[in-house]
Amino acid sequence: MKKIDLLDLIGTFLILLGVLVYVTDFLDSAMTTITWPLLSGSSEGKAVLLLVIMGSLILFNSLLRSRRGFLDTFYTKLYTYSPEGRKYLKWFIIVVLLTYLVGILLEVWLRSSYGVSLLTIFVSLNPSPTSTSPTHSHVFKSVLGYLIDWVGFNVPGDIHTGGSLIQQVTPGAYLVIFTLPAAYLLGLFSLDNRLAIHRLVMAFCMTLALVAMLDGGLFSQPGVMGLGGTLGMYAIKSPFQFRQLLIPALVVILLIVSGVAVEVAGSNPDYHELTIIHPQSTLDLSGYDVISIQEGENRTIVRIKTDQSDKMFLESLFASLSGKAEGFFMTWDFATYFG
Repeated sequence: MKKIDLLDLIGTFLILLGVLVYVTDFLDSAMTTITWPLLSGSSEGKAVLLLVIMGSLILFNSLLRSRRGFLDTFYTKLYTYSPEGRKYLKWFIIVVLLTYLVGILLEVWLRSSYGVSLLTIFVSLNPSPTSTSPTHSHVFKSVLGYLIDWVGFNVPGDIHTGGSLIQQVTPGAYLVIFTLPAAYLLGLFSLDNRLAIHRLVMAFCMTLALVAMLDGGLFSQPGVMGLGGTLGMYAIKSPFQFRQLLIPALVVILLIVSGVAVEVAGSNPDYHELTIIHPQSTLDLSGYDVISIQEGENRTIVRIKTDQSDKMFLESLFASLSGKAEGFFMTWDFATYFG
């Protein structure tokens, strides 16, 4: 019988906690507060993903390690190719990074297809509002939402699945159906028989990277920390020297600076410009401080001045435009993120 160790208990606890957060309400506020610095999520959905994915990686790794005698031939071939899972960790990083880059390309393609600025937030309104931007992408999350809707799986109303965005980003977004499970398996194999603390850190970092594949993308908090952490674990060799972490640290700094640069470059503090796609003739913007309106073919460009934060302004637009347009693009004001 397999001996239960501390990592087994941690993995089991994380999975049970994730299930508890999903099926109940009393832990939602606490979990979103605790995980906000890691996930920057507005619902408990990403917290559930973090807990369950990390816990399962730890438990499955423990199970594989305990079956070495039974799977001798398999493991001889598997780990001769990749001592301590190092090559699998390299391929994990490659698959994750490829997915992030394709997500950015889909964001660029979406805006190019409508002839609008790349530095805008897009909101799909049908059947429910879902937003995405170059610095916090939801293009792959829409595939998960679409699959959930397709199978009729019921999720709590405060977990945003993003299914309405799928019509704007197909077929490219379906890539995640292949890369997400591939990255998970590569991550699992890369844990191998490392020190317990290394496996725990790697499972945490890889989980952040996997969550960002679905929700956030390259410049998001889990994307930066997950990719940076896995690069750091890949760079570490024996004997350990701090200079081994120089390149991973530079990558993290570059991603943070690039993300902030994109936010600043796209910021317009004077007004928000909306490009409303396929608006109805009954479009009513009387409650806003409208600077100008320009009618075009299948679109209306509106400039609105507001002292609201971007989040509050977006929420008001959700209510005003839902059912009255296919979607809209919006410029942002970076300063309101600190308000």
